Amino acid sequence: MSLAMVVEKPERDIMSRPPSIRSKDHLLNWKLLLHAYMFVGNIECFTAFFCFCYYWIDHGVPFYSFVFTYENFGYDPVTPYSQDQLTAMSYVAQSVYYCSVCLFQFFNYFATRTRYTSIIDHNPFWGKGRNWYVFGAMLISIIIQIIVTQVVWFNVVFYTAPVPVKYVMPTLGFGMLWLIIDELRKWCIRKFPHSFLAKIAW
Repeated sequence: MSLAMVVEKPERDIMSRPPSIRSKDHLLNWKLLLHAYMFVGNIECFTAFFCFCYYWIDHGVPFYSFVFTYENFGYDPVTPYSQDQLTAMSYVAQSVYYCSVCLFQFFNYFATRTRYTSIIDHNPFWGKGRNWYVFGAMLISIIIQIIVTQVVWFNVVFYTAPVPVKYVMPTLGFGMLWLIIDELRKWCIRKFPHSFLAKIAW
């Protein structure tokens, strides 16, 4: 999807912004790092770990049995599985985490393809903001996830396993929440261009 963003159309208000100053403005700055790691990164990480924990807890493995246990994982007498079973389950759990991250990136694309303009005014489906390439990129991402988690050879190489869909579904809720939060952020920036939120916007 990052390659599909190369063909993104400019935002409608781009000509109303002041020009970049070569000596001061950089592609990578503290605003972008703050947005990527403090906001998007934390929400995405939390979402993936939520799905990861959901899988374990739903299978009767207590939270304290797999968090901060490191090499002692699975030796808790409360855990109703053998070490071999826990190893096989860990492959599923980390595959759930991987698929959750990939799925959240779909929502992250829709949120970060513009800096200020709403997705309603600059959507990838039609109009001046149309970008159908990204849907092909999403399809490729889904196919890669299926191959990595479903094909036995890849399971052996990457220590993955087939993923039950229900454990990845919470990502849809968190992804929509992030999209709504970012839309509100963009609205505040447009409505209050001199606010603190606008000053720290990437």
